[in-house]
Amino acid sequence: MGIRLDWEVEAEQSHRQRAGEDPQSARQRRTARLRLVLSILLLLALFAAGVIFVWTRLQALEGEIEQELRSTVEAEVATLRLGDFTAFSEFQRSASSEWLQAQQQLFNQYQDLKLQSAVQLTGQITSVEVESPRARVKVEEIINGVPYQQVWFYWRYDDGWHHVPPDYTFWGASTTLDRQGLSIQYREVDQALAVALADTVASWLTLACNALTCSGIPTVQVDIIADPALQIGWSNTDPWRLILPSPYVYRARADLPFDGEMQRTVANLLANRLVTTLSPRDAQQPASADSVYLRQSIINWLAGRFAQVDTQAYLLNSLSTLAGDAIIGRLLSGLQPMSDLTLLGQITATPTEQLALDWRDYLTWKLGLEKTFIQNQDEANYLLLYDTRDEATRTLAYSRFTQPVSSSQPLVASVQRETLADGRIALQAMAQDGGEALTEVRFVWVDGTWKRAN
Repeated sequence: MGIRLDWEVEAEQSHRQRAGEDPQSARQRRTARLRLVLSILLLLALFAAGVIFVWTRLQALEGEIEQELRSTVEAEVATLRLGDFTAFSEFQRSASSEWLQAQQQLFNQYQDLKLQSAVQLTGQITSVEVESPRARVKVEEIINGVPYQQVWFYWRYDDGWHHVPPDYTFWGASTTLDRQGLSIQYREVDQALAVALADTVASWLTLACNALTCSGIPTVQVDIIADPALQIGWSNTDPWRLILPSPYVYRARADLPFDGEMQRTVANLLANRLVTTLSPRDAQQPASADSVYLRQSIINWLAGRFAQVDTQAYLLNSLSTLAGDAIIGRLLSGLQPMSDLTLLGQITATPTEQLALDWRDYLTWKLGLEKTFIQNQDEANYLLLYDTRDEATRTLAYSRFTQPVSSSQPLVASVQRETLADGRIALQAMAQDGGEALTEVRFVWVDGTWKRAN
């Protein structure tokens, strides 16, 4: 017989007690245990039902509040459609008289707009955010077939929802959207703009870096900020941080949040910053230097390629067509403060005057300089524009310098390249100054640039 542990003895005694227990007592004990379990389950079920009821009621209440808001917005828009200012003003509420005056101006603007354009004030709410007692809605309107959105703010008073001044702290959660070489910080209202901006500007940076040498260019930071006082521009503290005011503080296109005007502005800013960084301008550079034109033309060419608009960079457009976009990067890399047009010949391995290029914008720039120097009576720089080796040309230049000039800007409409009897290469330009008829202006190739010869 082995040694038995205490717990083994106690277990055997318990087993004997149960074996000798009355069956009726055992059933009563099991029934009591079951009742306890059922009671606990019932309490849990009642608690869950209470939670579900409260949640359902809150959801229903929120739905009722939101529906009340939607009805208010629809009714307010209806007063704009009907031109009922008295009814419209009843939806406005503010402690500031300035807001009420601004809303009266807004009402008048809508009435004028209805007379001038095809306007559909649909009152459709494209998004709604309620944090009772305040709310924010995006309201759709269609002008000349183009859908727009405006952001309106409301406050729930005892007598219902009322249109109140903008609350730019209630613009949604802040988020960051990253692309290659680009980081955009925005808030919820501006999500559509941020996505469109990210895709477009990222493609611009790819295009720029394929054409130019982007080594050392930092990540472009874009902050979309809800502030009507801001204008699109670079930050004063960070040269690569672009400040972009949210278009929803006014009226934003629903189909094209990053619209054409905004695209052109951002394209010009980005092109200018890239070229300025890769080829800083020399402060001592004379205004008549060809390098001034070439540098600005690279900016115009790049901005035009970004926004797919005509920036009248005819010379560089024809150069890139002739030799590919990478030639623009080579031009920028070789550009020096006193570079002349021979640089084009160096990067193409063809004498500049023999290149089949479109010189319209360059000659327009030259004629514009001529008028500026006459207005400023800057004789030294003025004479640099002429081929003064020829006595007749020099005499004509002096005569023209003493005559008054109009404030209009000249425009070269067409250019033909030809070879003169003495073998020199010349450009025959048809130019217009203001509303005057087209006149023929001749330029000859002299010392690495085009100079006027008549």
